[in-house]
Amino acid sequence: MIVALGDISAKIPRLDEVRRVMRDTQQRVREQRGCVSYAFAEALDDPGHFFVMQEWQDLAALDGHYRSQAFADYQDAIAPLLVRDTDLRVSETAQSVRPVADGGEDLRPSD
Repeated sequence: MIVALGDISAKIPRLDEVRRVMRDTQQRVREQRGCVSYAFAEALDDPGHFFVMQEWQDLAALDGHYRSQAFADYQDAIAPLLVRDTDLRVSETAQSVRPVADGGEDLRPSD
């Protein structure tokens, strides 16, 4: 599983445009081959600060996303709305666990 997390800093006066671009992109990317999840979120106490959270089946799926028209369209639309480049970190995970109510760990794979 590939997990990508990014910090996005948008221009405050353009937040409505930023949200529209992000909603459109979410919808398009979620339909791509190998996309497990793809979502943008907004920080509650930091106007203009957004996050992107992505899960991909494998590196080939993520590479396909980067070559897609949806990614190119997003880059073209979002670039003039940001105050700096997005800081994206990509990790490969072998397994993840979910905590259980008693504080222990449920060691069954989550996917």
